[in-house]
Formats: sequence, structure tokens, C-alpha cells
Amino acid sequence: MNERELTGGRNDERGSALILALMVALVLAFLGMGLLLQTSLGLQTSGADRWVTKSMRAAEAGVMLQLEMVQLEQLATPPGGFLLTDDPALPSLLRGQYQVNVSALCEVEPASPALGWEWPRFGRRYFHVRSDASRTVGHLVGQTQAAVEADISVWPFEMIGFTPVAMCN
Repeated sequence: MNERELTGGRNDERGSALILALMVALVLAFLGMGLLLQTSLGLQTSGADRWVTKSMRAAEAGVMLQLEMVQLEQLATPPGGFLLTDDPALPSLLRGQYQVNVSALCEVEPASPALGWEWPRFGRRYFHVRSDASRTVGHLVGQTQAAVEADISVWPFEMIGFTPVAMCN
């Protein structure tokens, strides 16, 4: 038997399986890198969403703090700014500080009686409040910002020791 009969006439096809396998491996590698990129972008987006949510909650905390202060008649003007810090148990990249500023506080309308039989002891007051929060990570300021602007009512509000607040324009 000659050599051509032993190989079945496939001398010109030698190495084609190797080339085909390398091409399939190359296509699979590109698909894998694309999936890896998509996953990492998804993780970054979910992290940003978490920070936006935390900033929104920090801004809401500013509104709630102002509400509490007005209700207890400790302070009827905006408290200015304060700092909220994440749980120290969080990893450093997930942990941040939120600078909260309550920038507006005014009365939307004059105080009104809460209930007819409780007046003049208790009343209801209507306020407009704005609170801004920005996230700080290390020395990077303003990575995430949120603002809450709300019209709120405070009840019951004890009319004794009534602290006036500027009316809104």
C-alpha cells in the first residue's frame, strides 16, 4: 500500500481541525469577555443605585429632623447642615458620609386649630422644607446627590410657646 491509500487522501486537510478549534476558542473567549464586561457594568450600576437611595434617605432624614425640631419647639429655623455616616462595618468603598443641608423652612399657611375642642391648646402647622444630601467617599465629594422638597404638616403642635416661622413667598 502506498502512503496516499493509508491516509485516505487527506494530506491537504492536515491541521484544519486545529485551526477550527482555535477559531471556536477565540469566539468563545470574546463572548466570555463581553459577558464579563456586562456583569461588571451591572454591578457598578447597582452600586450607584444604592448610593442614590442612601442619599435620598439622608435628605429625608434632614426633613424628619426639622419636623422633629419644630414639633418639639426646640428650633424653628433650618438647622443648617449635619453629617450622617454609614455603618462602620461596611467595606470602605461601600461606606460613605452624607452631608445633609436643610436649606429652606417656611410656613405655607398660618397655624390652624387641630380640633375645635382642643383649640387654643393644640394646633396644626403647615411647612415647606427642602433638604439636600451629597455623598462623600474619602476625598471625593458629591459623588451622589439627592434633594427632598416637601410640604408637611405638624400635628399636634402645642400653641403655648408658639415659635413663629417666616411665611413662604
